[in-house]
Amino acid sequence: MVAVMTPLYAVSLGVEAQWLGLLMALPGIIPVLLALQVGRWVDSIGVARSFFLGIAGLLLSPLTVIVFPGIAALAAARVLLGLFVLVFTLASQSLVASLANSRSHESNFGVQSTWLAGGRMVGPILVGTIIDSAGYRVSFAAVFAMVLVAAALAYQVARAAPRASGGRLRPSPLRKGAVSSTLRNVGLQMAVLTSAGVFLALTMREAFLPVMLEGMGMSATVIGSLVSLGSLTSVLIRPAMPAVIRLLGGAGNALVTSMVAVAVGVGLLSLAQSVAGFAALAVTVGLGTGIAFPLSIVSVASHVPLRDRGVALSLRLSFNSTVEIFGPMLSGVVVAATSFRFGFAAAGVTLGCITLVSLAIVKRFNAGAIVGEGGERVGPQPEPGGAVGAAED
Repeated sequence: MVAVMTPLYAVSLGVEAQWLGLLMALPGIIPVLLALQVGRWVDSIGVARSFFLGIAGLLLSPLTVIVFPGIAALAAARVLLGLFVLVFTLASQSLVASLANSRSHESNFGVQSTWLAGGRMVGPILVGTIIDSAGYRVSFAAVFAMVLVAAALAYQVARAAPRASGGRLRPSPLRKGAVSSTLRNVGLQMAVLTSAGVFLALTMREAFLPVMLEGMGMSATVIGSLVSLGSLTSVLIRPAMPAVIRLLGGAGNALVTSMVAVAVGVGLLSLAQSVAGFAALAVTVGLGTGIAFPLSIVSVASHVPLRDRGVALSLRLSFNSTVEIFGPMLSGVVVAATSFRFGFAAAGVTLGCITLVSLAIVKRFNAGAIVGEGGERVGPQPEPGGAVGAAED
């Protein structure tokens, strides 16, 4: 919902392209500065409790704009969003990684990402309809109401989580050299190249596509529908992910293919003219993100030893957040100096170059994963449930 609402509301307040890029970058500041520290804090108070606090804290973001409408309140809301999304993301990923339900990491993270994508599917078209019919302030109130419901559900999850995951997770001291050794891990490298590269292209699309479409005369409902279409595709591709991995010859190949799909889907926005054309590109991007994001988390779970997994997830998030800061800012400068369409083309080409870099490590990535807590390595597996999902807690 916020992906559609924020840029449209900012433009209605008179925000120009370069400042819109800065506004969209604000949520990334806190994760870049505090991702590792917040990861340790999540471990210290327990992932279930942090999961609830993360969602409950998100209530402050829309509430700020409701009570104090304007650019300053919108900027503050974006910072609050970044802080509590960080807490929620680290807690939810750790909670899913710790589940002892006899399923692979691929399966558990696939279910989680499907639910998240479901929200991204329904949210944009819903908020677009609300904006067209009732205005921006009511749309922020609707977001507040939905987060309030989510917080109530998260409270129930927090109460049940210790029984589901076998007890509270206890933090261990940060191992000396853990960060440097984790940075050399091919699983983290592939996860960062994929998620950060895809995220770079998506930040450009998220910040400026709604504004460009509005300038073309499209209503907020149509804009929200196009965003929702991509999320729907992202949801639908997830159950087919094991088959896609088999078809492409490994998880690494699937990650590379997902990057290509997003590069094409974002880059060709520079040429699209009709609703049908934008819809086709939304589907292409949805196919790529539906594979890239959950599979990049699985890359960490399957290649990084359990003792360093929290560090790896925090590092992955830090890289993504760095992109979230500088991506929109650079995109805003490019768009202000050129045009929306040139900016989309530049984002697609940049992701294409990152994809070429990932090809240098994809064979090493496909060569094996670790299983168990001891870090034993296994060779490449023909089934995604083996190579990708072999690392069980």
